[in-house]
Amino acid sequence: MKDTNHSLIALRAKHGSRSAIGHRCSNLIEMLDSMKTATGDQRAGLAKNIAEQIADLERLAQNAEH
Repeated sequence: MKDTNHSLIALRAKHGSRSAIGHRCSNLIEMLDSMKTATGDQRAGLAKNIAEQIADLERLAQNAEH
């Protein structure tokens, strides 16, 4: 988890915290932290939202390369 957070922080710094990529990174950092204590429906909802944020982040990162 630490490595993931460090990677997300580095990616956010690279693209700027106010960019779409930076926002997704911040969202993921918060959601991953919330997963530590989430249970039941809350955990399932977080898992779904995390997957959506990752998909968005991948799409945005690919577009940023072009």
